Amino acid sequence: MVRMLSTTAAIALFALTIQAAAAADTVSWIAGTTAASSTLRTYMGEEVCITMNIQSSTSSKGLEVHAVTTEKPGTYPHDGTAATSVFAYPHDEINFPSSGVLTQDAISQTSQPTRGAKYCFSPEPGEECVYTTCFEGELINSDGTKTGIKTSTVNCYRVEVHNSALKFSGAGHKAEVAGLSNKITPKDGLTVSAWVYPECDDSATARNESIVVFGSNRNIVTPYGRDTGLDIRNAIMWQEDADNRGSFFYYDCYAGAFFTTARYCCGSWHFVSFSIGEDNKGTLYVDGVGEDKLAVTNSLEKLVTEAVEFKTASRPDNGLDGDDQGYFRVGENFKGYVDEVHAYDRSLSGPEVAQLATNRRPVGTVASLTMRPGSGTPTLTGATVVDMPYPVMVPCVMGMSHSVGPSDGSCPTEVFGWGFTDSVNPKVSFGGVEVRATYLNATTLSVVTPGHISPRFVDVLASNDGVSFTDVKKVGKATKHLYMESALYLTGQGASGASADLVCLDLPTRAVTFGAWVCPKCGPPVPDAPAPPSSGR
Repeated sequence: MVRMLSTTAAIALFALTIQAAAAADTVSWIAGTTAASSTLRTYMGEEVCITMNIQSSTSSKGLEVHAVTTEKPGTYPHDGTAATSVFAYPHDEINFPSSGVLTQDAISQTSQPTRGAKYCFSPEPGEECVYTTCFEGELINSDGTKTGIKTSTVNCYRVEVHNSALKFSGAGHKAEVAGLSNKITPKDGLTVSAWVYPECDDSATARNESIVVFGSNRNIVTPYGRDTGLDIRNAIMWQEDADNRGSFFYYDCYAGAFFTTARYCCGSWHFVSFSIGEDNKGTLYVDGVGEDKLAVTNSLEKLVTEAVEFKTASRPDNGLDGDDQGYFRVGENFKGYVDEVHAYDRSLSGPEVAQLATNRRPVGTVASLTMRPGSGTPTLTGATVVDMPYPVMVPCVMGMSHSVGPSDGSCPTEVFGWGFTDSVNPKVSFGGVEVRATYLNATTLSVVTPGHISPRFVDVLASNDGVSFTDVKKVGKATKHLYMESALYLTGQGASGASADLVCLDLPTRAVTFGAWVCPKCGPPVPDAPAPPSSGR
C-alpha cells in the first residue's frame, strides 16, 4: 500500500532537504594562507601583509574574508594551548591598527571558487604597537547577505612594530655615511642631532667617546709644506668620569671643547644636538633647549636640560677643492646605542630643535639616518643593527597587574605594553592624571597609582618622553583601571552595594583570587524606612 504524505509533512521534508543541501556547502582555508598564529614583524613606514586564501564547495554563493573584532575566550585568539601562546595575556584581546587595510581579489569562477585576500599595514606615528588580528572566511548569498557558513577556524596573527638602532661596543666600532660632508655648504650654518644611549661602564675608568663627527682625512703636499687640515671639524662627544657621571660636549680642532655639566646618566636615552649659524654662533643642546621644567605637574622633581653656547668658524670638509677627504662618522669608539641621526644644511632655532626631539619624520634634512635599509644607510664597521625602542616611539598599553585599585591611589602596579624604553621622563596617565613611571623592560613599567574620583573607569596611557601618550584609536585598544572607594558602608537594606562587572572582562583567562576586609556592625536590626508623608491635610 502506498501512503501519501500530508501537505504539512511534505513541506517539512522539503525544508529538511534544503537545509541538508545548505549544510553541505563549506568554505575553507587553502594553500598560500599565512600560517595561523604567526608573528609578523614590521617597522615605521614599512608595509607588512597577511595573505589569506579561501575556497568554497559551491559555485552558487560568493566568498569573503572578514576581520573578526571580538575575541572568544578559550577559543580564539588564545585557546589555552602552546600553539597559541603568542596570544597569552595581555595579547588575548583583538586590536587592529587604525590604518590597516583589508583587500580582496576577484572570485575565481570555477566549480569550487577561490578567493584571495590581503590585510596590509604600514605603521604610522602612534601605531608602533603590537596587534592581535583575526580573520574568518564566509559564504555570501547572491544578494550580498551573509549565510553564516564560515571557515571552521578563525585565523589569528600577531603583528609587532619594532624600531632599529645602532649598537656600538667600543674600540674600532663605527658607522660612516659617504658623501654627507659634501652636502654641507661652508658659508651656511649646520645642525646635527641624535638620540644617544651611553652604556654604563663598570670599570671606573674615565672615557671620552665620539657620538657624531664631521672630520677630514686631508693630507696634501703644498709649496709651503704638508696640509693635513683640521681632522675634527664638528663633533658631539660623551665623557664619563670614574663615578659614572656623564657630560656631553661639542668639539672641533678650531675652537676646542665646550662641556655641559657632568650630571647626565648613562643607561638612558638622551637627545643631543648642536646648531651653528652663519654668524659662527653655536649652541649645544641636551634633552631640551636649556629650560629645566617639572617632570610631573605639582612635583618637585625637575627634568635636566642644558644649552651650552660657543663660537666657531669650523665647517665640514665638503670637497669644494676637489680632494673629497671629508667624512661623517657615527659612534666611533663609542659604547652604547645611537638612533635617528639628522643633519641640516642650516642652523635651527631653539624651538625648532625642541620640535625635532619629538618628530618621527622631520623634513628639510640633508640626511636622516633611521638605521633601516635604504638610501643613506651607514656603512658599519663592528657596529650592529638591533631592535630597540627609543623615546620618540609612542608606546601602547595592553594591560595591568592590578586592574582595580583604591580611589586614594598609592597602589603599586605594573603596566604591560609595547615600546617602552629607558628614557629620562617615562610617564603613565590615569584618566589624565600623570605619574612618573619606572622602566623595567620594553614591555613593562612600574608605577604607583594616583588618587582619583571614585568610582569610575579611567583610560591608562603611557609615554616615553612625557609628552606623547598612547593613542587608543590608533592602536585599537583601551586599557581601563577601575577606581573603587577604599571602604564601602552598607546598611543591609534593599540591593545596596557596589558592582564592578566589567573587571571580569579584563581577566578572561587568568587565575583570580578575591578577598576583602569586612567589619560587620553588631546591634539591633536596621529599622524599616518610615512611611512616605501623607498627601492629605
